[in-house]
Amino acid sequence: MTTALESLLVVEIGRSVAGAYVGKLFADYGSEVHISEAMKPSATSAFFDDSKHLNSTIVLNEADVVIQSSHSDPIESPLAPINPEQVVLRISPFPSEGPYSKWKSTDLVDAALGGHLRLTGDPSREPLSGVPDLVHMASGATGFIGVLAALMTRARTGRGQIVEVSHQEVIASLHQFSLLRYTHNGAILNRMGNRYSGPGTPIGAYECADGWIGLAIAQSDQMERLLEVTGLIGLLDHPDVANILDLMANQELLDSELIPYLKNQDRSELIELFQALRLPVAPISSIEDLLKDPHFHERDFWQTSKDGRLVPGPPFRMSDHDWGIGPKEKKTSFASQEEPLESLKNGPLTGMRILDMTRVWAGPLAARILADLGAEVLMAEVPWTRTPLVVPESYVTSTHFFPDDEAGLQPWNRTGFHNKYANNKLSTVIELDKEEGRNFFKKLLPTIDVLIENFAPRVMPNFGFDEEVLKQRNPSMTYITMPGYGRSGPNKDWVAYGPTLDGHVGHTWLTGYEGEGPWKCGIAWPDPIAGLHAAAGVLVALLDRQCCGISGQTVEVPQAETAINMIGQHILSAQAGLQSERMGNKRPGRAPQGVYRCSGEDRWIAISVLDDHCWKALCSVTGLIELAELTYEERWLRHDEVDLALSNFTVAQVDTILMAQLQNVGVPCGAVLNAADVVNDPQLKAVEFFEPLAHDEAGTHVWPRFAARLSLTPATMRRSAPTMGEHNEYAALELAGLDEREYERLIDLGVLRITPPE
Repeated sequence: MTTALESLLVVEIGRSVAGAYVGKLFADYGSEVHISEAMKPSATSAFFDDSKHLNSTIVLNEADVVIQSSHSDPIESPLAPINPEQVVLRISPFPSEGPYSKWKSTDLVDAALGGHLRLTGDPSREPLSGVPDLVHMASGATGFIGVLAALMTRARTGRGQIVEVSHQEVIASLHQFSLLRYTHNGAILNRMGNRYSGPGTPIGAYECADGWIGLAIAQSDQMERLLEVTGLIGLLDHPDVANILDLMANQELLDSELIPYLKNQDRSELIELFQALRLPVAPISSIEDLLKDPHFHERDFWQTSKDGRLVPGPPFRMSDHDWGIGPKEKKTSFASQEEPLESLKNGPLTGMRILDMTRVWAGPLAARILADLGAEVLMAEVPWTRTPLVVPESYVTSTHFFPDDEAGLQPWNRTGFHNKYANNKLSTVIELDKEEGRNFFKKLLPTIDVLIENFAPRVMPNFGFDEEVLKQRNPSMTYITMPGYGRSGPNKDWVAYGPTLDGHVGHTWLTGYEGEGPWKCGIAWPDPIAGLHAAAGVLVALLDRQCCGISGQTVEVPQAETAINMIGQHILSAQAGLQSERMGNKRPGRAPQGVYRCSGEDRWIAISVLDDHCWKALCSVTGLIELAELTYEERWLRHDEVDLALSNFTVAQVDTILMAQLQNVGVPCGAVLNAADVVNDPQLKAVEFFEPLAHDEAGTHVWPRFAARLSLTPATMRRSAPTMGEHNEYAALELAGLDEREYERLIDLGVLRITPPE
């Protein structure tokens, strides 16, 4: 049976990494994709282009989708749909409107202006760039979601539209909690060393006797087991430690004992022991390690490019929709329906219902995107998902998640960490450990279009809801599962968190100061990357149902495999012998590129020089006239000398003033913004990127909206996060079909709840 994407002709104009990744996703999942110009022959072009057609005579009016992208410059001549059904994606560093609309950028500058660059690195040194081009790959994934949503609009109304995505908005939207700490308390999250920049410890990169590991001990019960197995339980007797959460907030105290312990341990034995104790840990792998990893080979993940090298397999796997490398041909087109555009006032997914069983970040982000696109998303929460009844003061003051650093009488309804990803959703709280709760859950299943969960593979079967049972209750339901390592393979039951996955899949290995060891990025990229791809997988499945009658698909989104796709080009480079050592903020092809200190405490500016014209313009502003005639090769060889000269100038400059001066002469640069700067950024304000929502318990705060803007059926911010169990009655009486007496009985039994357990 033909799938929805197989009916599409997609044309890719421009050669940005973000645009190329959008085209790759369409091509690999079945669309006929044409490019007007191939990427310059390189070790990495196969990753993006092996499934595309090179066509120098593209006819735009025949395309269903046009992808117009720019890597560093503004889009000079923005395209519009040529016919009423055409969808046009514009993807570039900044939107077409606003004070930055004519500015230039690079992935380093995007990360600076999106607030991510500030989170990675040594707090006593310059902020550290993460994996090259990762921010552009995330922009591509967001663009893919935007186009899929526009195609859903077309399938329902016959109308095409423009989708606009900017790198800066994408990066600003993918903070986990750094922005909400500021909006709730004025707290600024900064670099915290070689670790994930957030609350709790140990969450970071640690050295063993024979290699590195990533640890992510985020829960108190995990911490107890860690202390017991390492023999460090005596730390709980320290005078500064009243409870275990106090210790988890004291990185210096714990690391003073943990670091020397781990340095004497064999890495593989330690990982085996910790995973047996359900402690989140994984190796920090080089690209060579990753290509040999038995888990991914047993899952048949690696594919072979045209030139015989290993390339990443699918970022998500679908039960009734093929993925493969190689050019595709367009199949039969499907007629669209004729719903009035007004019927999609909440977004392209208006009228669809999603049951959200996810927690933490990746899954809640995916479901939140679908909610923003108009779906009714009902969170089926377990009672312990949010905070406990009583939250220790050390947790409140170390996380800054609660408004005015006050837990209040209902901390479970006041935590910004939960509320950020619960905006636009509904809540029912079900005690699934009880038979009555499981029976109630079964009655919800026939009423939904999509079920999404991000548990380990064993959890849903343990509740009695394996895939077979779910499909028996609702054969047409789309089922999305997001296990860390997938549902098969040696590591399928491993405890997997984003900060451990990024080490295992090569991200940490690619990050670091020049000449030094691997370095943890300040955010756990595998989480938002998996969330974006899960949302995309839902949309592909819903399009298959809408256009082709293919219902009941299962979509598996292994977080490790989505994260590996983000470094596909680097994996090919390594196999070609081109993998370089960690270089800090330097990057071949740009000389200089770096992060330079400015006037004020911890103020910096990121600068990327792309060509000789940029270099001469930079010299004219900074007064380095004697260096203006240096060629690229000379600048690269003398990079350290150039960096020092630039730093001697920038250290007396105000970052935002210098940024404007350099951008006005065509130099890609950006102040390294903190959370306050991002929330108050003039460009983001101009496009109304942040939207205020009033919450009964937590008050009014601003939140980032979905980063893809659809011209006809935009994503909407309709309601603040629900209080715990706020929609129990709706779920029970209207969806599950219970009568009032049955509903009251479930409340009396504690099966349906509005508070956490004692």
